[in-house]
Amino acid sequence: MSPLRVLVGQVKALRRDELGKLVGLLAATAIGFFVNMYASRHYARWDVTEDRRYTLSAATKTTLRELREPVEVWVLLGAQEPLKQSVSQILTAYAAESSQIVVKNVDPDKDPLAFEDVRKRFRIEAGRAEDGRVVTDAAIVVARREKHWFIEPTDLYTASEKDDTKVRPREEEALTLAIRNVVREGARARLCFTEGHGEASTRDGSERGLFFLKNVLEKDNYDVASVDLTVPGSGEPLAGCAVVIVPGPRSAFAAGEAERLRTYLMTGGSGLFALGPTPDAAGVDPTGLSSVLAPFGVRLGGTIVVEAAKDRALPDSYGVRFFADPKPHATTMGLVVRDEREPPRVLVQLSRPLYHATEAGAAVATDLLVSSPESFGIATADGAATWTKTPEKRPEDTSGPFVLAMAAEREKTHRDAPHGPRVVVLGASTALFEANFREPFGVRGAALLVESSLSWLATKPEIVDIPPKADVAAGVRITEESRAEVRRYVVFLMPLAVALLGVAVAFRRKSTEGRAHVARAPVEGTPAKREGRRSDEKRAGRAKGGRSGR
Repeated sequence: MSPLRVLVGQVKALRRDELGKLVGLLAATAIGFFVNMYASRHYARWDVTEDRRYTLSAATKTTLRELREPVEVWVLLGAQEPLKQSVSQILTAYAAESSQIVVKNVDPDKDPLAFEDVRKRFRIEAGRAEDGRVVTDAAIVVARREKHWFIEPTDLYTASEKDDTKVRPREEEALTLAIRNVVREGARARLCFTEGHGEASTRDGSERGLFFLKNVLEKDNYDVASVDLTVPGSGEPLAGCAVVIVPGPRSAFAAGEAERLRTYLMTGGSGLFALGPTPDAAGVDPTGLSSVLAPFGVRLGGTIVVEAAKDRALPDSYGVRFFADPKPHATTMGLVVRDEREPPRVLVQLSRPLYHATEAGAAVATDLLVSSPESFGIATADGAATWTKTPEKRPEDTSGPFVLAMAAEREKTHRDAPHGPRVVVLGASTALFEANFREPFGVRGAALLVESSLSWLATKPEIVDIPPKADVAAGVRITEESRAEVRRYVVFLMPLAVALLGVAVAFRRKSTEGRAHVARAPVEGTPAKREGRRSDEKRAGRAKGGRSGR
């Protein structure tokens, strides 16, 4: 065979080899492309967590599959936030289930311009923590068109009642509830503030106005409106109101106005009454609401409560600003002392006493807040401008303790109603003011009472078709005993272990000092032994060859 033919054959073989490689590369590319196409249309995730924490329930999947237009989920959590990782994981599952879920992450610390745009759009309050992080009153905002729903950080978990180092995750419940509420029409409860009697206004941004409270309630996902019961021929101004709020009227309701409010309540409505005293030289002005509150077992007192207990009254408050004791009720669950937890205290300012009404057929009211036995009630604040200290109790003054807040519920008006008519009556209208919501958490009890009362009155819907998640660890309980144990471990046990190891090494070295090092013979089958055998075989071969030549 000629060299030319050999060369041609080699070239053909080389071309066939390169062609095969090219075909294989194209085939691999095509397979990868189709696999990615299939994966994009048939996305699947495997939840390998112990309790399948990020696996969506059937109810959530149904809600997502029914979406017909995009729903935006704005996540306003920084990378260092503890909730960031779990929220990202659960939202990945939401986006995988429906292409209508559009997740938008905005880090307030790293992207301040984008955060400012979102803050203005949704009117979000922001501040800075002690470590410099930006903190907001809403962790997530779910929006569709002009409707939006706020999710606060506390909506994403529930503290365990048995173990304060564990929490129950509620990310799925909070997100699914938010999506349902922005998709469905009329899902937000409507809170109606009365006006026309000198009440505090939701349009007033001063310290005695309710503009700040209005913003808080909108963050709590309520619709806020104002109704004027004094306007004649206004039809049914309370129609569509989930709760009517009477915020500290300074003049009395007329009989017709009170009757309209009473009719609303007796037919299934709910009301929050903040009826602080409006003192003058003649005493405390009446409100005209006795006929409204009597069916709920509540009667308004006509005095001003003065707290004489030094451990209750705040300095320089003349006894009218003091701490009250909360009593067990659905609205005060977070304020009553339980176990070893220290709940926030309830600070009351300028309150009237409340009494139980004895009208026939009236509901039995439950006490929510009480003063100390040392408190007393004064009939008039005449001369209060000249007070230099807490006034002394006079013979005509009434004796405490006094009830400062009550809640009551009547029987259902019809079988399908979620509950009967409900009212919460506060003896201090100052509980609605901005200052209470800006107090440190340890003394923010009055603001928390207002929010929990509105939640109880409006019966904000809870998702019952999503099974609860298992509790997860959220911290470590450190007691004095555990601190002492850690101290012993770090200060004594760890150094002792290192010292013992050093002593063992020193004894080992000392025991081998002065000994000659003896090389070990290679073990049968080791590389050194095999190399020695090959050398012996070569020498033997050379010797045999030399004898044959001779």
